[in-house]
Amino acid sequence: MQDEVVKKMDVALSDYLFRQREEEYVHATLPQEMSGFEYVKNGDIKGLKRFLVRHRKAEFPKLSESPVQQERYLFVSVITTCCRVCIESGMPSDESYGLSDLYILKMDSLKTTEDIKALYEEMMLDYAGRMKAYHENHTDYSPKILQCMEYIENHMHNRITIKIIADEIEMNASWLSTVFAKEVGLSVSDYIRQKKLTAAKHLLSYNEYSCTDIAEYLGFANESHFSALFKKYEGVTPKEYRKKTYNKTFTSMGRRE
Repeated sequence: MQDEVVKKMDVALSDYLFRQREEEYVHATLPQEMSGFEYVKNGDIKGLKRFLVRHRKAEFPKLSESPVQQERYLFVSVITTCCRVCIESGMPSDESYGLSDLYILKMDSLKTTEDIKALYEEMMLDYAGRMKAYHENHTDYSPKILQCMEYIENHMHNRITIKIIADEIEMNASWLSTVFAKEVGLSVSDYIRQKKLTAAKHLLSYNEYSCTDIAEYLGFANESHFSALFKKYEGVTPKEYRKKTYNKTFTSMGRRE
C-alpha cells in the first residue's frame, strides 16, 4: 500500500514539475528563499525593507485556486520558518511561538489578499525589530554569561539555582555570580526572577492559563508565592494584571474573555 502511494506521488510530482517548466516558472533557490530570514534574524531593518519591496513583485508556486487561501498558505509557511530561525538565533522560544500564534490568529480573521500581505510585512518587521533589540542587549556579554542566560531562557519552567547553572556551564558558582553581576548589573537570582515575571506577564496577557498553572509552569513554590512576588515587583496581583491587559490584547482577534 505504501509503495503504491509513493508511486502515485511520484507520478503527480513528475507532472507538476513538467507543467512548471512549460510555464517557465523557476522556484527560488534555497539561499534566495532564506535571504529574508537572514535580515530578520540579524535585526537588519533596512535590509529587510529592501527585501520586502522585491518580495512584492515575486512569483510563487500555485498552492490554491483561491487567491486568499494562497496567501494564507504562504503566510503560515513563512511565519513557521521565521519563528524557528529567531529561536535558533536567541529569541526566547515562548516569545517567538507566542508571536507566531498571535499573527496566525490575526491573519485568519483577514478577508483580502491585500490585508494578508500587509500583515506579512508587519510580522516580518516585528520579528526583525525584536531580534535587533536582542542583539543590541547582548553584545557586551562574555561567552560564559551568554551561556548562563541561554540556560535560564531554556529552563524557565524549572527551579534554577546558581549552582545548577554553574555546573551546567562548567564554571565556579561564586565566580559566575561575581562576573554575572558585574556584566549584567543584576544578581543571577534577580535576573531569573525578572525573566520569570516577564514570562508570567506574557502568559497572563496572551493565554487563559490559571495563576496556579502559571506558578507551577514557571517553577514558583506555589500560587501564593507567585502572587506575592508578582505584586511586590509589578504593583498589582496577577489577576489584576490580567484584567487590565488580557481583553485589550484579544478583543481584536475574536478570542473569548
